[in-house]
Amino acid sequence: MGQCLLGTPRTLAWLPPLAWAALIFYLSSGRLEMGDLGVTAFGGFLTNLAHPGAFGIFALLLIPLARRRPHPWGGGRWTTLTPEGGLWVVAVSLIYGFTDELHQSVVAGRDASVLDILSDGVGAFFVVLVVRYLGRDDATEGGLRRRLLGGLLASVAAAAAATAYAERVGRGPWPF
Repeated sequence: MGQCLLGTPRTLAWLPPLAWAALIFYLSSGRLEMGDLGVTAFGGFLTNLAHPGAFGIFALLLIPLARRRPHPWGGGRWTTLTPEGGLWVVAVSLIYGFTDELHQSVVAGRDASVLDILSDGVGAFFVVLVVRYLGRDDATEGGLRRRLLGGLLASVAAAAAATAYAERVGRGPWPF
């Protein structure tokens, strides 16, 4: 998938992240009923776990907008995602996550939470971490597995924290 995304001309590279952002907006516009899916016991956890995944994908779709260089393993192209470029991708993801929560704060049946924005950032951060690692000459399968596992564990921890907060206190913290 990465090679396909990176092969997209820059003039069209904005389309996938815009389409994904539109999908997130659409999903945020309605009331998500986990009971309709037959999932009730862990419904809150699953919806909280969707945040890092959705915004990780959003970050992945933003990455092709960075400068590119030949991939160290040959064939195709890869991004020269600098620390500043990675910060930009995470920042754009967080800003969109914030606007998504603002949107949810005015949608009937939905609520907004700072914890959701933090979960969004976890997903974006770990995608950037993995992509930057894959661009290194010394990247190995073991190193990739460790980073992917770290991202998964951090995503689960963020979802668990948001779920626990909601179960004990109620709606997540939202200052607006």
